[in-house]
This record gives sequence, C-alpha cells and structure tokens, in this order.
Amino acid sequence: MNSFKWICLLFINFIYSAIQSQNIALNKRYTLSTPPNYINSAPASDKTSLTDGIYTNGYFWSQRTTVGWQHVPVTITIDLGEVQPIAAVTFNTVRLDKQFVNFPKNVFVFISTDDKNYSYAGDAADTSDNLPGPYLVKKFSLNNVDTYSRYIALSVIPNGIFLFCDEIEVLKGRETALHKVGLIAKDQLKQAEDSLKKMEFFRENLVQSITRVQKEKSGVEGSKYSGLLKQLMNKNLSESDLVNLRNKAGIEHALNIRHISKSPYTVEMYNPWDSLGEFHEPKENSLNSKRTYYVPVNGVQYGSFILTSSANSSQTFEFKISNANSSLTKFELFDVPYVPSLNYTRIPDPMVPLKGSIRIDPGSTEMFIFKIIGIKRGSAKINITVNSGNKQKIIDIRAQVFNLPNAKDSQNLNANVWAYFTRPIIAGRQEEAIKDLAEHHINTIVIPPAILPGFQTTDYTPLSKYISVFKDVKNILLFMNYGSVQLRNGSPSGQFLSAEWKNKFIEWYKKITSFIGQNGFSNSHIFLYPYDEIYGKDINDFKNLINWVKREIPGIRFYATLTNDAAIETILPLIDVAQVQTTYKGLTSLPPHKGDVWIYSGSGPSRVLSPYGFYRLMSWQAFQNDHKGIGFWNYADEGPDRKLNLISDPLTNPTNSYSVIFDGPGKEIISSRRWEAFRLGIEDYSILKSYAFKFGIKQAKIQINEVLANPSNINKADSVRNKMITEITGIK
Repeated sequence: MNSFKWICLLFINFIYSAIQSQNIALNKRYTLSTPPNYINSAPASDKTSLTDGIYTNGYFWSQRTTVGWQHVPVTITIDLGEVQPIAAVTFNTVRLDKQFVNFPKNVFVFISTDDKNYSYAGDAADTSDNLPGPYLVKKFSLNNVDTYSRYIALSVIPNGIFLFCDEIEVLKGRETALHKVGLIAKDQLKQAEDSLKKMEFFRENLVQSITRVQKEKSGVEGSKYSGLLKQLMNKNLSESDLVNLRNKAGIEHALNIRHISKSPYTVEMYNPWDSLGEFHEPKENSLNSKRTYYVPVNGVQYGSFILTSSANSSQTFEFKISNANSSLTKFELFDVPYVPSLNYTRIPDPMVPLKGSIRIDPGSTEMFIFKIIGIKRGSAKINITVNSGNKQKIIDIRAQVFNLPNAKDSQNLNANVWAYFTRPIIAGRQEEAIKDLAEHHINTIVIPPAILPGFQTTDYTPLSKYISVFKDVKNILLFMNYGSVQLRNGSPSGQFLSAEWKNKFIEWYKKITSFIGQNGFSNSHIFLYPYDEIYGKDINDFKNLINWVKREIPGIRFYATLTNDAAIETILPLIDVAQVQTTYKGLTSLPPHKGDVWIYSGSGPSRVLSPYGFYRLMSWQAFQNDHKGIGFWNYADEGPDRKLNLISDPLTNPTNSYSVIFDGPGKEIISSRRWEAFRLGIEDYSILKSYAFKFGIKQAKIQINEVLANPSNINKADSVRNKMITEITGIK
C-alpha cells in the first residue's frame, strides 16, 4: 500500500472514530420519574445536569454538578430530538462503601423511536467490576447497542440507600445500524421495568441465600452449592428457571440438614429480634432447657422459635398450645413470613396471628413469635406442641408475672409516631389503629394540616371526627405547616405577623383550644407545631412568632422538630418540647434549654432497620441521655406510590416503605417485629425507671451502658432486663 492510500485510510478511520464517540445526548432534554432528593447535590428543580457535558470535579456527591437520589430508584428518559444510530449509552457514577454508597445495582436501558414502543437494550451495570469498595468514580457503558433510536430510557436501581450520577452520554453509532422494532408499548414500560426488577430481585436474593449457607460448607456439599450459584449467573434464565433452581437449592439444603439432624425438621429457640435467612443452618440441642420469661402485669414479653424443614417435599405443621390463656397470662402465637427488604433481601417481619397449619418448603426456615401478656402476679407454665406427620416436639415455657413497683411513676416516656389517620392504610381502621397505638404506649397524636382548621374555617366537623376516637392520649400536637406560605399567612390576602394576622391568630387559638377542651383534652397538653424540621429563613419567623405569642397568651405551649445547628441554637431555648433527630451530631451536648427534649428518627426505608438496635434500644438511649420522649417516622406511611402495605406484595424495591404495620384481612391490622420491639423498649424504660427509683439513677445508667456498649449482642437487653427485674422484685 502506498503512503497516500495509507494516509487516506488513517483519515477515514479517524473521522469514523470521531463520529462513533460523538455524544448525541449533549444538552438534550430529559425527564425524571422522581426528582433529585439528595440535598447536598443538584436541587430538586434541576433538569439539565445529566446531559450538560460537565463532569464533577471534587467530591462527587457534594457538588451541584452531580444529581443524587436517596431511598428511590429513578427512570431517566432522554429525547435526542430525532431518530439517530446508537452505539453505546454511558452512566457516570460513584461508590464509597464506608458511606453506604455503592454503584447502582442495575441500569436497565430501553430504546424507542416514537416514545410509544420500547425495546430492552441491556443492563449497563451488569459488569464484573460492579463491586463495593473505596471511593471510585466510574463510567458504566452499555456497548454494541447498534440500533436506531430517539428516546433513551434508563431505569436505574440503587444498590442500597444512595444513587448518584453526574453525566449520561449516548454515543452515535454507524449509519448501517440495525433498526430494531419496539417491543414494549410506552404504557407497558413500567410493567417491563417492574418485571426486570422482580426477576433481578428473585435471582439476587437466591444468590445471597445460597452464598450465606455455602460459606458453612466444604467438600462435596460445598461444591453442590457452588454448582447452583454458577447456574444462577446465567442472565438468560426465565422466571420458571429461577423457581426450579430455588426448589433445587431447597432440596439440596434439606438433604444436608437431614444428614446431620436425622429428622425431617428441626425446632430451634431463637431471639425474636435476630436476623434470619430463608436457608438457615440449624443449631443442635436448642430445646433441651426450659425458658423463663419475666412479664410485668399489664405488660408483655416475647419469645421465638424457628422451624427448618429437612424433608425433600413440603411439610405441613400444626401447633397445639396448652394453658394458652389463664388467670395469670394471655398467650398469642404468630407466624412471621418473609417480605422484601432493601438490597435484594427478604426478611421475616409481619406478625400474622397463627390460626391454622403452616406449610414449609424443603430446606426453608420459618420464624414464629409468641407474645406473653401479664394479667396477674404468679408463675404460669405453657407448652407449645409442634406436629408434622408422626413427629412432634414440645417447647416448654415458664412465664413469671410480676408487679412492677412504682409502675405509675415509671411509665412516663412520651412516644410519637406521626400516626396520621388520613393515611390509606388506616382509613376504615380507625378503631383498630387507636387500640393498636394505645397497646404500644403511643401517648401523642399529631393533627395533620388537612384536618386542622384555619383562620377562615367555620366547619370543625372534620376535627371533631378526628379527635373523637382518642381517649387515652396525653399530648396533642397541632401541625400548622407554616412552611407553606399560604398556611402561614392564614389566607391568600393575609400577611404573617401583621396586626390583623395577630388578632385572627389569637381568636383562632382560643376557638380551637376551647373546642379540643370540650372533647376532653387539657390545654396544658396541647402544643402548637408550626414548622416541621425548620430551617433557613423560617427559623427567624418562628422565633418572632414564639416571642410575640408567649407575651400575649400566657401558658401557650410550642413543639418543634429540630435537625440543624441554626434551628437548635435559636428555637430550642424558646419552646416547651423539642423533638431532635437522632442523627444530629450535637445531640448529647445541646445548648441550655428549659423545655423537654424528645428524640426521633426519619431513617428509612424502615424494613432494613433492626428491630433490636433501632426500635427497641431507642428507649434505652433516651433514658441514658435524659430525653423525655421518642418516636420515628412513621406509623403507616408507604410513600406516594403505594397506598397499602400488603404481606403478599411482590414489592422489589421497598425504599418508600416506612410503616410498621401491614394490611390484614378486613379491618385487621398486622403488626411487625419492629413495632413490637418498639413497644418492648418503652416497657424496658419503665423497668429502668423503677430500678433507678430503688437503686439510684447512676446504677440504672450502669445497666444501660452494658447494653448500649454491646449493640451487636441482641441478647444483652433481655439479660440486663431480667437481672434488674430480679433485683427489683426479689423473684427468681
């Protein structure tokens, strides 16, 4: 080849490479299924950063050039303006496992020429180097798309809590690219995405379950699990293939257990707050000793056992309880089925009253929790007989019911879980919810803005209906939501803190407190709640409101949720109750204040939170730091996209699930392990108060330190609780 031809060939290749690398998404419009909600990167209003060609300099998630989401997946749809050949789609993101930031689990790419029919192009995040690790910015690329498209839809699934991206590129392809026909109608795009998520969830959950059990095996047994894992790596498996592999893995696991246990099933006593996988390796001899549970009169204690099937087919289990209800105790038994949680896991969480038999698949483990309710002082013996086929096993339980000295003085921990009765889960279940909240020692209700009358409201019927069902509530918080300009001004023509506004406010306050008083509530426990998690310019407005109103209306009381330095420094000294977020770095060194401090958390999604470490120990932390109340968001919040919280829900990404209750049949409310652990924590607080009354606050805090210093030891709280009970009451 002569030099001229060689130069021409190089030039042609250069031009072709330039065309291939051309980013045709640059400065193109896009839409987001969910606005950015991570506060330290691009604002929620941002609609340009992902295609502006600007890559982030500096720490990835602290720059406005980065777009961030927390707790949610997102679909990003880019309009290229015209149909063009596509070579590749890229997604630039970041990881830092120490901060719980991982690369996305999936970046599903869909393509369309008309925004009506889409076809699935592939998963850009399906690479061998999609791994957790130290800080790293990485561009994931789906190559060889080789088709024509105008619309590019990226359905991005986070691997954990956070998801970040600063730039998406669509690289131009050859003019000779294949013109693929769209396979999915636009209105079916979400259905296709959900199907992919469901398949990926099934696969990943199965991989995790098998891997967890494989770690305890070696030799021939271990190689069988390795073979199953290898088969699961095939991305072309259908849903029926995955089901078959799940059954195969269960039978294999059952055979391994049967080889050791020599029994078709095993029964094992278990901590009710412990984590549990569907493929569990049973421990031996867990039923040899009788278990004693200390239960206060009018209080509860919980226990648990797990059943693992080692048969090669499904087994039916039946339960017989002797002395379930007596003059001393009431006994309830619950099945705890698995539901989806974060990061492709399934956890046992709903507590479904056990009313019949239960079937368990080969190799699977099921949790059962029992609740003992104390009625009268004394010692009760309860047996649970587990039957399957011709095999039966007996669980021996002794309940020691005691009177807690100074009980009335001890049960004074305030509890608030923002139980809005406007939530769909509670709608039609008000009476059941009221009973449930009372049983869990919730003594505070929040009247939401939608129910709370305004300056111009004359019809108080909604408020009357709302509060009429509450009987044993101590604190009422009137959430006025003054973060909304219209609500703060009182009317479209009003002006906050003007002379006219002040007169209307005084009239409104007198009217509403009188109305609530007529329904049986004391003014001393009505708190105004003008702002939620106040920040910015609202802090000074709130300060001016408090200073003015307290001069005008003696005895008026204020409540606030505080999350930041400015709010705490300014508002905390002025109000009667401040509920401070547990993540606030200065929680143990707050500025001087006269009012009570409560704590709360808005962490989520809630299913991933530990029943023990998060829900139960919140009360212990409150006692240790002299806080007078606790709480969390939220009793029954499932986010904007989901109305109900069904146990059977095939939910594959439960990031917006904050509630601690599930929908039951009819008007029944199904509790959860997390909700029951929260209740137990409040009763622990009462025992701590009683112990402090007898032995001093210093000694009580020594007991608390022993628990909080060992948060991973989930047996520690019960051990310390039992020790305190025996020292308080003298029972053995």
